[in-house]
Amino acid sequence: MSKPAEFAREVENFSDTDWVEFLNELDEVSRRRRSRAPDLSKPAGNSKDQVAEWVARMHLATDTTIKEIWYLPTGSLGDEIRLIELNGRLAGTGWGLEPIEFPLDVDGTHFKLMVADTTSEEFDHARNDSSELPSGWSLVDAKRWGRGA
Repeated sequence: MSKPAEFAREVENFSDTDWVEFLNELDEVSRRRRSRAPDLSKPAGNSKDQVAEWVARMHLATDTTIKEIWYLPTGSLGDEIRLIELNGRLAGTGWGLEPIEFPLDVDGTHFKLMVADTTSEEFDHARNDSSELPSGWSLVDAKRWGRGA
C-alpha cells in the first residue's frame, strides 16, 4: 500500500469527476472512522479552556476538511472563545480572517464562540504579520489541535 504522500501524488492526476468521487468516498470512510472515535458528547468541564478544546475536537471529528484548529485565549473576553480553523478545501478569498460568531450553551454556561475559517497560506501570513488577525486577536499563548494530536 502507498504511503500517504505517494497516494496523494497518485490522486492528484484524477479527472475532475474522479476527484469529486474520491472526496465523497473519503468522507464516507471518515464517517466510519469517527463512529469508532472516543465519546465527545460533552466537555471534560465547563471552563472556557475545556469547552474550547471540546469544540475544537468536535469540529475536527465532524468536519474532514479542517486540518488544524488554533485556540486564541489571550485578550478574549471572559465568555469569548476564539478559534481559527485551517480548512484544506477552502479557497483563499483574500478577505483575510473574518470571524463568525456563534452562541454556545454548555450545561448552562454561555459562551460566545468566534470562528475564523482560513487556508494554511492565509494563516501563515497572519502568523508573520499579526495585523492580518481580527482586531484584538493574538497568537500569544495560542493552543493548536490537529488531526491525530
